[in-house]
Amino acid sequence: MGSTAVALLGAAGTSTGAPPAGADPARIRPSTLHMVSLGDSYAAGYTRLAGGPVEPDEPGKSGCEQTLESYPYVLRKTSAGLLGQTRDVTCGGATTGNVLDTPQQPVGHASLDRFGIPQADPLAPFPKRPPQIEAVRADTDIVTLGIGGNDYFSPLASECLRADASSDAPAHCRDNLESGAYAGLGLPADDPDLDGPRRALADRYRTLLDAVHARAPHARIYVIGYPSVIPADPRTCARNSQELFTLGRGDIGWLGRLLDGVNEAVASATADAHRHGVPAEFVDTRRATLGKDACAPRAVKWVEGYTEKIGTIGVGGWGDPALIHPNRRYHQYVAGQLAHRIRDDFAARLPATGPAPGGPTSPAPGGPDV
Repeated sequence: MGSTAVALLGAAGTSTGAPPAGADPARIRPSTLHMVSLGDSYAAGYTRLAGGPVEPDEPGKSGCEQTLESYPYVLRKTSAGLLGQTRDVTCGGATTGNVLDTPQQPVGHASLDRFGIPQADPLAPFPKRPPQIEAVRADTDIVTLGIGGNDYFSPLASECLRADASSDAPAHCRDNLESGAYAGLGLPADDPDLDGPRRALADRYRTLLDAVHARAPHARIYVIGYPSVIPADPRTCARNSQELFTLGRGDIGWLGRLLDGVNEAVASATADAHRHGVPAEFVDTRRATLGKDACAPRAVKWVEGYTEKIGTIGVGGWGDPALIHPNRRYHQYVAGQLAHRIRDDFAARLPATGPAPGGPTSPAPGGPDV
């Protein structure tokens, strides 16, 4: 998100080729655009509150957990007049390495036991998947890329959930890091703001963008940042709630700043690549999602908490794990932003129509209640 897995391929139209005999040239549509979507679970969808699964939950699935209302699918459905062949090889758990050069072992969809502890997908293990970049070809016009959070942030957040479950200290996880407990994750004790991992992520991202550009020199690359998962005021998150589960308030604020660092690394790498001739642009989603984080009210949130439920842990059952992933509102917003940018960037190749839905000239879609 193995080498024997077949990448999901969806056609929302095809290139027109030569016009049929007797056709009015003025009515011939321009060639449609070929798009490839790369990324992790924030691009794939993962939570069922971002749509039903693309693949049936049965033996033979890929384990990547793409959903039908993730932004690659929404964009394909709402922009059928723009897009021709589309390939979505996003996969939950993917790192920058799994996009660039390292096969990935997908992990599927977790379930929660009666204590709220994630359990492995019973259909695992899944076949390894080739590096996602292999889906990018010379005739690719558009690449969407949402990756980076799993390089160091997500492994640390998982450790924090475990650490804070055993302590009432407000920043037990950060204390653990500063005592060297997470050195095995490549997170040194003397770098609590993770400046080193952030710089390393930016370096890998520049390499990745160069590699995508080399495979598809004419493609526009849209790099999607991460949403505002954690509130600016940690006091809005109740401890031992369905939203951020066991996280202490000190660790919540700290993790929020670290996720901002991931966005900074991705945005700076994209800007550097653009200055060096790579047609890449950063799509910021953090600002649009401020106040719509995992601890926001149900009617407002664009990011789900630990489970699909809200409120006190375990009351009424755990429900399906969302594991702090965006819901369909977020994905509709991203798809709208991408559609607007694609129309602007490829105006010469597209039919003259009104503004793309969800772009700056129209309100962001709120989507149905979830």
